[in-house]
Amino acid sequence: MQQRHRVSLNAVRVFVIAARTGSLTAAGVELGVTASAVSHQLKKLEIELGANFFRRGHNTISLTEAGTRFYQDVASAVGLIERSAEAFYRDESEVTVHATTSLALRWLIPSLDRFRARHPEVRVRVETNSARGVAAGVDCDIDIRHFRPGTAADGWEYLARDLRRPVVSQHLLFAVADREVSVTGLPVLQCCAGNWDWDLWCAAFDTPRAALSFAHTFDTDDAALHACVAGLGVMLAPTILTLREMASGALAAWPAYRPIETGSYRYRRGSESRVVRQFCSWMSGEMRGLDDVATGSQ
Repeated sequence: MQQRHRVSLNAVRVFVIAARTGSLTAAGVELGVTASAVSHQLKKLEIELGANFFRRGHNTISLTEAGTRFYQDVASAVGLIERSAEAFYRDESEVTVHATTSLALRWLIPSLDRFRARHPEVRVRVETNSARGVAAGVDCDIDIRHFRPGTAADGWEYLARDLRRPVVSQHLLFAVADREVSVTGLPVLQCCAGNWDWDLWCAAFDTPRAALSFAHTFDTDDAALHACVAGLGVMLAPTILTLREMASGALAAWPAYRPIETGSYRYRRGSESRVVRQFCSWMSGEMRGLDDVATGSQ
């Protein structure tokens, strides 16, 4: 049986990079070795295969006809190996999380230092609706979304309840003499399309929607909360997203009303890698703690 040539795959990789860059020095920089080390690997490959792949000039190299054929045959294979290795490395060290803009800004990002303290080797990439548009979450590792009551959530894992209550700025609160009265006497802020959240609230407290006086409209919870802090009106705010303002005193819950459930936050995993499982476990624990604080269990 004819003996098969044993070719160094490392030398093939060096060959591809040298052919692409056209320079021993540039190839060495990319590989993190000296130009002479690159030259040694190329010579070794040429000897192993019995062919001359390069014309060598002053500080430059160019492919011979044989080198061009070999490059066309192996470049795509080397590229595939490198991409696969990079994907494997990313799976073990990076997690991409998609969330709504308000949830990302008000809960996820401020909480990441606690995740990093537990898993310092993991990089977290956060993407929001603003960045992804209509295709949000289609190719991320973890997709977090809000579901209204009664919405089908097959394949989505429960994360937390969406509890909402009327909140106002301290200035607006103290400006009203009778704090046991309905919010119908205050300007109301809209942050949900069609005011579906206020419809649920009106049903829970037997209040006609027509009794509410809507003042301003915002496209995100985060924007509406900034307006609420500025004293522009009362907002039906998610408790999970207002803990910072409640703790600082920038916002206060209207005393006459308890929180009502207006849906849930759920997530879906696009990967079962180790870091995805770690992040989901951490995230669920964080949300359980926030739910306890928001409902007064702690």
